Amino acid sequence: MSHAGHRSPRIRPFLDLCTSHLSAPARDALDTFEGVLAYPTGHGWLMYAPESAVERAAAFGWPAELLAIVKLAHAHDCAYVLFDADADETDELPLFDE
Repeated sequence: MSHAGHRSPRIRPFLDLCTSHLSAPARDALDTFEGVLAYPTGHGWLMYAPESAVERAAAFGWPAELLAIVKLAHAHDCAYVLFDADADETDELPLFDE
């Protein structure tokens, strides 16, 4: 069935990232930071990487590593970050062994 003005669904990729790229305080409060949309999963979080991250980080005092993560997601054209304890680590971000 065809509808006038029908468009294909929008597909938005995510950055799959180990939770070790977040400090313990950031992990403890990730889904409570003002301006952050993050949803707990069984082993981490799914977080929206907003285009306005620089402004939100400055306005709401995000941890530095969180802004760096969102910038990395944007550099790879990702709209989301999936933090998972079993995901790979990257040399592009600091690690926190807490």
